[in-house]
Amino acid sequence: MHLANPFPRVRRRATFALLGVLLTASALGLTQCRMIDERLTGVSLDCARPDKCVTKCNKDLVDGTAHEIFLHLKNVHACDRDSVCIALENVRFVNALKQLQLDHRACLANCHHQGAGGGGR
Repeated sequence: MHLANPFPRVRRRATFALLGVLLTASALGLTQCRMIDERLTGVSLDCARPDKCVTKCNKDLVDGTAHEIFLHLKNVHACDRDSVCIALENVRFVNALKQLQLDHRACLANCHHQGAGGGGR
């Protein structure tokens, strides 16, 4: 003779409640930790967001241009009306701005563009 379990529903509910709590705790716990700094695919976290990369490139261009303008004004003032010195400073300034533009284009080319790859070809 087998005796019937007097609390079958309570035990089943407690088991499901415990299982739900464990699943919820593990899901919350696993989503909060980050074991590595970069993705396993090798794509850096900075390049994974092209808008941040482009913003950084633009900021570098603006900062570099402002620095060159300040340096140019300082150098022209230091020339003290010497026409040869001012001409050389103007050439240096124009070349520095061209280099900033080239660096900006290279920076933008290095930003990650999704869908631009060849698919392993």
